[in-house]
Amino acid sequence: TDTSECRELVGHESTVYSIAYSQDGITLVSASADHTCRLWNVANGTELRIFRGATAGVFSIVFSPNDGTVFASVGNDSTIRIWHACTGSCIREIIGTSIAEDTELDRDMLAYSP
Repeated sequence: TDTSECRELVGHESTVYSIAYSQDGITLVSASADHTCRLWNVANGTELRIFRGATAGVFSIVFSPNDGTVFASVGNDSTIRIWHACTGSCIREIIGTSIAEDTELDRDMLAYSP
């Protein structure tokens, strides 16, 4: 894969807060203030899937280190969602009561435990 080329991924309708590459580097997922996550083909910039369900902006995403087909997202609706990248289905929702006041710190705090 040639990494020297800059590619613009067009699709989100608002600010993109976070991106995460799959383990194989073939796809990446982006999180946005438009309440969606989107899966992209890195090589050609094609949008592969839109993940809807958040009721507020999504600000952090991370792929599972064990399985490149599953990722987690969290946003301002205080909900962590576990997504299956291939099917687009939400596997699980973990509903919280609030998000930390300091979102600059909170934004990058989503992580998987091996």
